Amino acid sequence: MKSETTASKLDVSKLADGLMKVKLGAGKGFFKVGIEKKHGEANSVFLEINGSRKFEIGNDCDTCHFWFKCLHEPRLSAQKKIANLPKTIQLPRPVDESMVQELSPMFELMEKGEYEVFESAIHLAGPYDSEDENSYFFNTEFMELWDIQDPKEEGLLSGWEHYECQRPRIFRHPENNIMEKQFDMIIPLVPRAALKEEYVKLYQSMIANGDRPRILLLGFYQRAIPETVKRGQFKNLHSFFAGFVLDGHHKLAAYRRAGVPAKFLTILSQKASKYFLLKEEGANQRQKFDERLASLAT
Repeated sequence: MKSETTASKLDVSKLADGLMKVKLGAGKGFFKVGIEKKHGEANSVFLEINGSRKFEIGNDCDTCHFWFKCLHEPRLSAQKKIANLPKTIQLPRPVDESMVQELSPMFELMEKGEYEVFESAIHLAGPYDSEDENSYFFNTEFMELWDIQDPKEEGLLSGWEHYECQRPRIFRHPENNIMEKQFDMIIPLVPRAALKEEYVKLYQSMIANGDRPRILLLGFYQRAIPETVKRGQFKNLHSFFAGFVLDGHHKLAAYRRAGVPAKFLTILSQKASKYFLLKEEGANQRQKFDERLASLAT
């Protein structure tokens, strides 16, 4: 762990039980969210790693669906830690200011900005590759909602695997009879072929004995309102939580084999997130966004 000087850079406040906010005044930008300005079009959003764009992760359009597209292989090592986090992070404990301060070695790799930290559990399905018709992106409701004819031609995914939630989280909006389904996507930065089988089996044994080791994510949340919903054509709405695995690829594989919900500790980027409101929800976008994240915190 870094010195107390580094830890003091974190401006931490509590938003709700299990949901913490961090204002980061400085960072190395090893992990960075890039935004490409396009005249007359939606701005594209990218995940940059060590100065190179690795994934396109959607845009800031208020009616556009979520996607991620691998531009260049991240080439991170599953055996080499990108940050030396204290072992106390893995102890069963609440997400509070003390824990967040101990994440300072990871925050040091981020760019300046606002983040929210919370823990959640996801029962995983997959992994799916970019042309797997069992994945969400080939779901009939998804294609109808966003008026997509052929996911392959749309190029929604490209050459990288991901995991999904087995079932979406449901949020009901009785004021307009809309049912919102949240789909969780987990995106590794290390391919399965690079994992060591003995490490996966070790974590699988720990999980079988009741341990729930944390997987660390860089997350974002995207919720747009498609034209089909605005026009009242559909009463279903899809929102998306997505997380890139910063630490815990072997744990991720072990949880999937064990068939129990995986425990994720998320550092969520405000810059990479978008959360548009239904007209009945008012205009306080940030409050509604924080309420949604608080509902995910366990």
